[in-house]
Amino acid sequence: MKRFNLIAVLTLVLSIWSCTDEEYVKPAPQLQIAVISKYLTPIDGANVTLYNTENDLLMKTDPISTLQTDQAGQALFENLEEQRYFFYVEKDGLDNTSDVAATKNAIETGQRFEVVVKIATPIEY
Repeated sequence: MKRFNLIAVLTLVLSIWSCTDEEYVKPAPQLQIAVISKYLTPIDGANVTLYNTENDLLMKTDPISTLQTDQAGQALFENLEEQRYFFYVEKDGLDNTSDVAATKNAIETGQRFEVVVKIATPIEY
């Protein structure tokens, strides 16, 4: 009986000792863009194109990705890099040239950045 108790105690000690704390890995940055009309209603089916730089946005070159908004007017970009992002939203001749077109700051690992974008008649330059 003593031998059994000793083996049980040693097994318990070894199993506790071999356990390690699991490391929490923060998810890659995410950017959720909600697109609304001038009447503040969600826009389904708008094209949202993501860019690395302001110049890429202005020239409409080298897009990272393009998604369409869902019925709630939202598009979620996942597995992004830590940086600031620029985006262009358009549907049926309306776009976001008169509203926000970039994240204010760089998006960090573990962060889900959310932006609400209003689309309207494009501004002529």
